[in-house]
Amino acid sequence: MNDEVKLIRPGTTSLNAYINSIWNSRALIYTFAWQELKVQYSQTMLGVLWAVLRPMIILLIFTLIFGRLIKVPGITMPYALFAFSGLMAWNYFNFIVNNGSSVIINNQNLIRKFYFPKVILLLSKSLVGLVEFFISLALLFALMAILRFEFTLHIAWFLFFIMLNLLSGLTVALWLSALSVRYRDINQFVLPLIGFVIWLTPVFYPVTLIPSAYSFVLFFNPLSGIIQGYRFALLGGEFLPIQYFYTFAIVGLLFFIGLLIFIRVEDDMPDYL
Repeated sequence: MNDEVKLIRPGTTSLNAYINSIWNSRALIYTFAWQELKVQYSQTMLGVLWAVLRPMIILLIFTLIFGRLIKVPGITMPYALFAFSGLMAWNYFNFIVNNGSSVIINNQNLIRKFYFPKVILLLSKSLVGLVEFFISLALLFALMAILRFEFTLHIAWFLFFIMLNLLSGLTVALWLSALSVRYRDINQFVLPLIGFVIWLTPVFYPVTLIPSAYSFVLFFNPLSGIIQGYRFALLGGEFLPIQYFYTFAIVGLLFFIGLLIFIRVEDDMPDYL
């Protein structure tokens, strides 16, 4: 009798092969996103109108507090446009992080039954968030028209900063979703911290409000550069200091490393779920 035992292990998926599998399964991204949109808005009384009301209510509150009561100095454009452009970037980042970080845990049954590149779940969340982002963008354009604020040629940069916004959110979501498979409580600790970061990000106040001796702290926060990039592209603000582009390069590197880690742990996900 031959007592030799043959151990079969799954082969390591190369990055190129994984990207090809995402492309071949791209229809799933739209399918998951569409299902999410239907669930998200069909179970509310106001439906898609909530996507309009939420940012408008937040904008109204902060315009009243910072624009009228406190009157933040150093803003050379209408405060509503200033705040709304920052709020758009933050909301999109926050949506991707909060929904993407728990997407693996929330789809345990699906992951156990079917094989597909799991990062598709994160990409579908990003697509859902993009719908609300463009609704907010339409509201910003309407505000610009009401206030007779004209576009500049800087708008050619806008798509670049949207992609950075998407990349930043996906980077954090990739790391958290991969780690949360084994360490379930990591999101309970990290997500509240990320929610606090909005107060360390120039969403409702200008960067000039931060003393020059501490302004270097902004360069460690990619959302600071992205928000300023939005204001540059849409509202004609000043172009970004070169230090922000070093930060963007670091985000790109972290995304690449996070994707490799995610691919590495993907085969083990069903065992831990």
